[in-house]
Amino acid sequence: MGKSGYLPDISGNFTRWRQYYLDGLSMGNWSQVSLGLNNMNGSLDEEYRLPVNSKSWVEQEGGYVVWECPLCTTTETKIYNKGEADEYSKQIQVPTTSKRSDITIFTENCTDIIKLLTGKRQRKMWICPKCKGVNSVDKVESALVKYAEPHYRNCIYEEPIRPLTGLKRRRGTYVEQMKKWAKAYSLELEHKLALYRLEYIAQHGEDMNSEFDFKDKGDAQ
Repeated sequence: MGKSGYLPDISGNFTRWRQYYLDGLSMGNWSQVSLGLNNMNGSLDEEYRLPVNSKSWVEQEGGYVVWECPLCTTTETKIYNKGEADEYSKQIQVPTTSKRSDITIFTENCTDIIKLLTGKRQRKMWICPKCKGVNSVDKVESALVKYAEPHYRNCIYEEPIRPLTGLKRRRGTYVEQMKKWAKAYSLELEHKLALYRLEYIAQHGEDMNSEFDFKDKGDAQ
């Protein structure tokens, strides 16, 4: 029995369900694949479990939009002549960018001068999360930032709908959908397990009992 508040050793349970999932994958038994993956997820402490959230999954698919604030800057370290003998770094000031999801937008009534120049009575404005400066949405500079790889989304989308007939479950688009879903799910779970192990070692001073060496065989299917 571990100390109260300490993460338990989940190695045996997680490994058992992982093998159950892999066996199902090799046989094309998608009910077994689903059960194995969901129980791998359930083996993790609640804080580390993956939520099933298709919307969140899709939102993180391509990257995220950032807006540039014209009123403040951020210090960045830039590498010059990278890989060369005379490589050096220098701190530079660049316009602050913030994720669109972190930005507050509101509507304000235009001043008489703005009304005269634009013909608008109201305009959309946004607040920079860093400097709290107020800027016009119409003049915003935006960009799409790609996620660095490997990119983990810390969730999984809903399982593909299971066809009513056995024939459709054994061939066609359902099989490909399940392979893709299982691959994504297992990779996210292995990432969560890695984080779990780091915290377990920090708490207990040693790793869990079982070995976790694992290579997903989904690519071979």
